[in-house]
Amino acid sequence: MSQPQHPVIRFTNELMTVCDLDQEAAGTFVRTVYQEGMHEGEQRVIVEVHRRDRTIAELERELARLRGEPAE
Repeated sequence: MSQPQHPVIRFTNELMTVCDLDQEAAGTFVRTVYQEGMHEGEQRVIVEVHRRDRTIAELERELARLRGEPAE
């Protein structure tokens, strides 16, 4: 059973087929797009983690308030 190709390889091959590019040019383009997509995804995750942390902190403060605990 063959292993699935990495997206960079698969899309490089597809780009070479549809655009008549050599492997180096197609690979460079696909790697650049892939890396930019990875970076964008990482940035979105960071934003979501910070948003989640703020929500947790707000909920903890509200819980403390409802319990009558002093504010920190």
